[in-house]
Amino acid sequence: MSAVEILTTANETTVLLLYCSCLKPESGDAVVWIGVVGVVPRNGCELLSADEGAYTNFLTLAKSDSEFRAKVTGALSFYQLELVEFEDVRPLSAFARPSKEILVIAAELEENRNLQHVRYATFNTFSRKM
Repeated sequence: MSAVEILTTANETTVLLLYCSCLKPESGDAVVWIGVVGVVPRNGCELLSADEGAYTNFLTLAKSDSEFRAKVTGALSFYQLELVEFEDVRPLSAFARPSKEILVIAAELEENRNLQHVRYATFNTFSRKM
């Protein structure tokens, strides 16, 4: 079962947290993983219009590449997004010069240590019309 929590930070940035209850709550040696994810909307998607696609960074606590991909795929399903591709999936520690937005998301994930949180950064959209 999944649930969504909407948070507003001190600088009024709205953050959506997706909880996936199929995962164990123990974070153990999980670290923040990041990957660029290409998506297009499915019917019922409220994040993108039908003629748009997007690339965005997804972050979550994970112990492996496969765990990261599985959790992000679950989040995409919840948001009615279809996966186009994963790029540059890796632990955040291997990420060169992350943006402030990425650092804030990573810090929140590390602080909460909740394996159920799957977060995404700003969507970089493109037109799908030919």
